[in-house]
Amino acid sequence: MLDECNGESGLPGFDSHSHVLYINDILMLNEQLRKLHRFSGILMAGFILLHLFNHLFALGGPIIHQEVMRALRKVYRFPPIEIALLFAVGLQIISGPVLIWKNRVQKDRYKWLQIGSGLYLAFFLCYHIRAVMLGRYKWNVETDYHFAASVVQYGVQKIFFIPYYMLSVMAVFVHVACVHREKLIEKQAGSDVIVRANIQAQIIMLAGLFMAIWIILGLIGVRL
Repeated sequence: MLDECNGESGLPGFDSHSHVLYINDILMLNEQLRKLHRFSGILMAGFILLHLFNHLFALGGPIIHQEVMRALRKVYRFPPIEIALLFAVGLQIISGPVLIWKNRVQKDRYKWLQIGSGLYLAFFLCYHIRAVMLGRYKWNVETDYHFAASVVQYGVQKIFFIPYYMLSVMAVFVHVACVHREKLIEKQAGSDVIVRANIQAQIIMLAGLFMAIWIILGLIGVRL
């Protein structure tokens, strides 16, 4: 009877070595998924910052906004780059919730902000990309300044779209701020590092709030 027991647990059919290997495999897959999420996030962040930079030109009027957009589109609408960006979006949307589920540990407020902003970005990207693709390939309309501005300037839909756009901009900066804070704390130790990381994260978030306000002002027709 005792011969049927495996490993130190003394439980029939329990192989402690196999169990350790299984745990290691899970941890390795988790780390690989985290790296994919981080890499696709960096790719997306580059595009998003260019896109937000473009929208700031709405404060100068539709003409300059569209001139900047035409110049930037030569880069991000180049087919290989556009495909890579869409693939990165898909990776973010899939890997984000999976990582949240796999890392169900006690979280501080910055981790909750990171999760909340990430989930909102997943919702926004699904909705926004769908609208842009429908505009380009089904409705045959130009997805330019007027495409974005029309929903925040006219009709009752602006009640939804003004906070919808503002929250999307703020979510980008909140997510980046939380990741930046986490990486800074991982690389260094000490309570002073945490204080410094918190201050830097809050500055990034505040910058996101200001950018969201300026972009919305430009889209609703305010000119500088």
